[in-house]
Formats: sequence, structure tokens, C-alpha cells
Amino acid sequence: MAEMEYDYPAAPTLQEIFEGAKGFGLSEDEIWRTVNESQHWAGPEATVPEYLDELAGALAHRIVIKERRARSDGR
Repeated sequence: MAEMEYDYPAAPTLQEIFEGAKGFGLSEDEIWRTVNESQHWAGPEATVPEYLDELAGALAHRIVIKERRARSDGR
């Protein structure tokens, strides 16, 4: 049987994820806090892709919450 090749896009590096989060207004402290929380939420059996998915979602959530707070404080 012929070997199948899949053309998956490369996952972003942690540095790229961190830089993206900074670009959306998170501080280093907020990013590292999210990293630590994501490790807990993903669990000890999580694969790297599962962990990165959890981290990306948690960072996105934190960005949205921070933006909402900033907008409500500005009113």
C-alpha cells in the first residue's frame, strides 16, 4: 500500500504565539499566567497539539476579556 502524505500547516512556535498575544495587548505577566493555567486545564495527558489549542483559546479569551474591560472603563 502506498504511503500517504499529508500536507499539514506547521504549528506556530510558542514565541510566535506570545508575540501575537502581545500584539493584541497582553502583558508578559498575563501571557505567562495563561500558560500556567492552560497546562492545568489541558491536563497531564494532553498532547502538544492539544496543549497549544488550549493555550490559543485561553489567550484569545483573555484578550477579549481585557478589551471588554478597557471599553467599559472608557465609557
